[in-house]
Amino acid sequence: MSFITRHLIKKINEQINQKQATLKHDHFYYFDEPIKDKNGLIDRVNKFNPFYKNQILPTTWYQINGTSLHELYSKLKSNKFYIYKKLEDGKSYKTRIKNK
Repeated sequence: MSFITRHLIKKINEQINQKQATLKHDHFYYFDEPIKDKNGLIDRVNKFNPFYKNQILPTTWYQINGTSLHELYSKLKSNKFYIYKKLEDGKSYKTRIKNK
């Protein structure tokens, strides 16, 4: 694995930790537009792993190609994702961080 791949994964984890602190949310972060990878479409990430669309089990960061990792990082950095928050009555709604 190259230095650039490890560095990108580290930066993605930093972005996720920053978003968790901002949103007080530690579950899935869903992308507005899924990221195309050699094995499918990545539509969500959590603190530990990315997930392919319609898949229950995660993949590892190291199986994703460099272009997809960069796109994933860019989407997290520019807040092009949303989360689901639950209300007290059990309903959920989409929310996102406002862009400046």
